[in-house]
Amino acid sequence: RAATACAPPPRRRSMFKPGHEQRCPGLKLPCVPHLGHYNDGADYKLARLLGAVRFMREPHKKVPSVGFDLLMRRDNVMDIEVYLAMYDMQDLRDWVCRSEREYIVNLLFHAWLFPQLAYRGEAAANAEVAMFENVGVYPVADASLGVAKLLRPFEQRVWVKDKVYMCMGPDAAQIRVDRHRLVCTFWSLCIPAGEERAIVTKHVLLNESRTHITREVAAACADLGDASVASVLQHLQQLLTAVQGATRRLSSLMGRCEGAFEGVPYKGDGDAMAVWEEQLALLDRSASDSRGPNPDRDAPLLSEMLRRRVYEDLGRRRRKGKQVPDSDEVIELGGRAFMTPDAAEDAERAQAIHRVLIECIHDLEQLSDSNAELLSVEGVTA
Repeated sequence: RAATACAPPPRRRSMFKPGHEQRCPGLKLPCVPHLGHYNDGADYKLARLLGAVRFMREPHKKVPSVGFDLLMRRDNVMDIEVYLAMYDMQDLRDWVCRSEREYIVNLLFHAWLFPQLAYRGEAAANAEVAMFENVGVYPVADASLGVAKLLRPFEQRVWVKDKVYMCMGPDAAQIRVDRHRLVCTFWSLCIPAGEERAIVTKHVLLNESRTHITREVAAACADLGDASVASVLQHLQQLLTAVQGATRRLSSLMGRCEGAFEGVPYKGDGDAMAVWEEQLALLDRSASDSRGPNPDRDAPLLSEMLRRRVYEDLGRRRRKGKQVPDSDEVIELGGRAFMTPDAAEDAERAQAIHRVLIECIHDLEQLSDSNAELLSVEGVTA
C-alpha cells in the first residue's frame, strides 16, 4: 500500500507532436499532407513545408463543426489525426508562372497513407477527400479530379519509374489557389477506404516570401522545432512580431496611397498615381532572391499582387452577376478603369486600395490569431 501511495502520477500526454517526426522512407517526406503540381507525371513539383504540428490532446475539438459533420457520416472512423500544416508556395508559384499553367495544385496524402513504404516500393489506396472553411482556395467542383466541399473518392498511388524514381499520382484531388492573395487557408479531410482512421488538416499557404515583411512571416511559420510547449510559444511570439511588422508597413502604404487619391499630398507630391507607384516599388526593395526576380517569368511579388487585387476589386464592381474569383478578364477590366483618368473617380480608386489593403492586413492578423487559438497552451495562452 505504501508503494502504491508513493508511485509517481501517470505522465500527462504531450499537447503537440512535430509533423516531421515520422517520415516515409521511400518518398523521403514527412507523413503529413503535402501540396504540389502533378506536372504531367514527369516530376512532382512540391510546395515547401514550413512546419507541421499534430494535436495530441482531444484532437477532435480542433475540427470545425462542418468538418466534424462530414466525419460523422462515416461511422467506420475510430481514430482521428488532426494537424496544422504551413507551406511556402513561392517556388511552386514561380514554376507555375514560368510554365504558364493555371494555379491549380494537388492535395497529396501519399506519405501519410503509406508511412512504411520503402524505396522502390509501390503502393495504392483509395480515399475520400473533402475541403471546407476555405479562404483564397477554391474547390474544383466541376471537374472529376477536383476536391469539393463534399467527400469525393480519389486514388493515391506510388510507383517506380525507370527502376529509380519514386513517383506519386495520379493527377487528382485538385484545388485552385488565388494567385494574388498573400495568405490562403483551408481545411481538408481524408478518409482511406477500408480503414478506421482519418486525417483532418488545417492548411496555411503563404503565397509570397521574397519581400522582407513576408519573409519574416515565413521564417516564423518555420520555427516550430520539436513542437514542445517552449517551441510553440516561441513560434507564436515570432509570428505575432512578424505580423505586427507587416501590418504596420501595409497600413502605412494604405494611408499614404488612399490619402493621395483623396487629395492629401504625400511629401508635397500631388500626383496620386506617382505616390501609388512609389509606395509599391518600395515594397520590392527588399526582395530576397539574389538573382533578382524576373518580372516576365517569376510569380508576382507582393506589390504586384496588391496592384492586381486592386484592379480586380474595381473590375468586380463593373460586372454584374456571379463572377469567378481571380479572373484575368475582371483584372484587366479593373486595370483599365484604374489607369484611365476618366474611367473612375479618385475616390473609387482610394476605396479599392482601402478594401484590398484591409483584407490583406486582416488575413495576416487572422493567421496569427488562429494559430494562437489552435496552439493554445493550457495555463499559459488559453
